[in-house]
Amino acid sequence: MQKRLTKSPDKILAGVFGGIADYFGFDPAWVRIIGAAVILFTGIFPGIALYIIAAMVMPEPGASSPKAEKHDTDYHTGRPNSMDGDFTKTDDEKESDSKDNE
Repeated sequence: MQKRLTKSPDKILAGVFGGIADYFGFDPAWVRIIGAAVILFTGIFPGIALYIIAAMVMPEPGASSPKAEKHDTDYHTGRPNSMDGDFTKTDDEKESDSKDNE
């Protein structure tokens, strides 16, 4: 299973620094101390803004990630959706594109 960056269940504020410590295998106390020092020494506003953004973006522990939806019809044309997820061009399409460009 792939390791994911999530908020820490052992949180003090939002669990951002604890989650970072869990992800990299560091002691959460040291990550919190370094994080607070970075916020203080780089100017209060940018550090707090980044912390708030990280708190909004990082998922809670155990939350499943959203999956892409596959729709049967194209919303614009109403025709059946035939996309199989392979967005690479085939050799035939590459040849026709090069002929069109000439």
